[in-house]
Amino acid sequence: MYLFPSPDTLLKWVGVFFVHRGPYAGAILRFTLAFQTSFPRTRPSVYFDSDVFHPLVEPKTREWTPRGRLAQWQPRVDHVAHLLRALKESFRMSALDAVTEHEASNRQVWSMYHHSRQTFLSLTAQRARQSATRQVLFGEPDTVSRPMSLPASPSVGGRGMWSSHDDDHLIRFTELDDGAVSRLWGDMRRSLGER
Repeated sequence: MYLFPSPDTLLKWVGVFFVHRGPYAGAILRFTLAFQTSFPRTRPSVYFDSDVFHPLVEPKTREWTPRGRLAQWQPRVDHVAHLLRALKESFRMSALDAVTEHEASNRQVWSMYHHSRQTFLSLTAQRARQSATRQVLFGEPDTVSRPMSLPASPSVGGRGMWSSHDDDHLIRFTELDDGAVSRLWGDMRRSLGER
């Protein structure tokens, strides 16, 4: 997982999450961590940049909702690191097993996970593959899905605290040709004292 603050405000961070195991293995998920001006009294919100087929992700807003104690954010007890760890863990089978129907933001996905596991696994694998396609990874920022709706931007001095322009894609993937890969490996070997 990698995160970077927006150049315009520390109230908006953009991130990318690489899922290595479980039903979402292979998925590369871009997200936005949005802080309200009332932070740390209120929990930051996590919005995915594309559709994520998950019981804790609301399908219309693409907002991920934590479960357990983080659902009731406690200042000075709960921290952003806890939230990000819970986000990562929520993509594991054990976490999916523990989500109750009441906690699910997307009850259709919850029901499919609990009552039609093979269909759920097939759909998550398909979406994971899609998230890692060349078009999604290396496409122009305008061709990559953006969050459907972030909360209204608080303003300071009449200026919005975050915008939806190019800073939504601070983390960009670049496709390298064989020559560039060889040069990078050579540079790394030289920096380690190898020849």
